Amino acid sequence: MRAKNEIDNELIQIKKHLKEITDNTIKSRDLIHQNERNEKTNSDLFALLKYMIDENRKTTLLLKGIAEGLNKIEVELNAPISEPAAVEGPVETKTIKETPLSEADTKIIEAVQLSPNSMACAEDIRNKMNYRGKNAASARLNKLYKGGLLERYQLGKKVYYKYDAGKATNILIVSPPQ
Repeated sequence: MRAKNEIDNELIQIKKHLKEITDNTIKSRDLIHQNERNEKTNSDLFALLKYMIDENRKTTLLLKGIAEGLNKIEVELNAPISEPAAVEGPVETKTIKETPLSEADTKIIEAVQLSPNSMACAEDIRNKMNYRGKNAASARLNKLYKGGLLERYQLGKKVYYKYDAGKATNILIVSPPQ
């Protein structure tokens, strides 16, 4: 028979081996689970990347279509209006931009032309058109400036507008009958 100490030592060593085996098994199981999680994460990332690429392609195609449409509109807007020449021969083309004006806008242009120095500010137009405030006059003058019918000059704190007939030679002003 063996001594109790020998049996206790043998049991302690067996317990150590069992603990090592258990730890190794747990580590192996954890590695397997971690690999499975990594594979799932990788597949999720690949799916997300594929989705992003598809959406980018769709967006690019959409933007390309919008750009083509805008280019067509720009070509139509910038297309010259041809007028037949009075003399026989090649047809001359002029670029004429038609600008429809309201009765108030034509009165404003007349007021600017008849002003001293052929210049007027929003306050001058407000007085001549009997507007309550300067905002309406300023908005109309700014619209005419953006349409290319008036020039704008900043003199001190005031903004003056001037009608330059030479600059507006390519603009056909269409006003309603009065």
